[in-house]
Amino acid sequence: MSSELSDFMTSDDFSIFVVSDGTGKTAYLAVQAALAQFDLPRVKILRFDHVKNKEEIFSILDMTRPHKDLVIYTLVNDDFVQALVTESLHRRILVLDLLSPIVNSIRKLSTRSPRGEPGLLHSSDGESVAITEAVEYALAESTGVSFSRLNEAQVIILTVWFPHRDDCVMQLAKKGIKCGFMMLNPDLPLPQNLKDVLGKDQGKVIIGFIMEPGFLQKVRNERIMNLGLNYMEYKSNQEVVHQEIEFARDIYKKLNCPVIDITSLNSKDIINQILLKIQKQREEAE
Repeated sequence: MSSELSDFMTSDDFSIFVVSDGTGKTAYLAVQAALAQFDLPRVKILRFDHVKNKEEIFSILDMTRPHKDLVIYTLVNDDFVQALVTESLHRRILVLDLLSPIVNSIRKLSTRSPRGEPGLLHSSDGESVAITEAVEYALAESTGVSFSRLNEAQVIILTVWFPHRDDCVMQLAKKGIKCGFMMLNPDLPLPQNLKDVLGKDQGKVIIGFIMEPGFLQKVRNERIMNLGLNYMEYKSNQEVVHQEIEFARDIYKKLNCPVIDITSLNSKDIINQILLKIQKQREEAE
């Protein structure tokens, strides 16, 4: 700690600044676990990762409130640590070093010296981290009507209907692929800046699903009957089905995106088709 605890005000609305020259994920999770022991709904966690110089540290400290907020850090660069600790003392900011006590204890027991390289934990286990993040994304983004986090997706599915949706999205997540999707409906306005929302120019894979009108009409009828959704009967009307499919085709044409005909495909076949499209786009980009 940079100062005695008696020097600091007690309150229930302070902020915790997590500072790291790596991903900061370890410290962030530790803070979340600690906060779970308290009823502090107004406490904010602010995460600053991949810090590259002292100026960034000073800028972060400019946002803190003396005698009130807490800075928790996992920095392996000694110069950064010295700058943070010295400046915190000067500004009367409470700081906690999360990493050094453990590193120093291991140093005493080991014949080897620490590497002093940030981000080694997650770079050595990058695949499992990617899978975890993709699964978390799949669980959070399951409606197909919210566009706020589509920018995080690596693959975006556009469709008027998504059979085996949950299974497909989760199976892709287990391969470390974040899959978002947008349900297309002629009755609902699309964002005016659709290409920006989809991030088409950012290396994402955007895929359109298409199907035979008769197939879509059949599965919709079955779903309406099985779930007793009488108010949705109009969705299985032949004219409505044709209108939706043509609406989707027009969008795919404007976006110039690859299209998969999912008529009668099971979840495994759909996933394989998606993976083939991903592989093809990567090969064309090389």
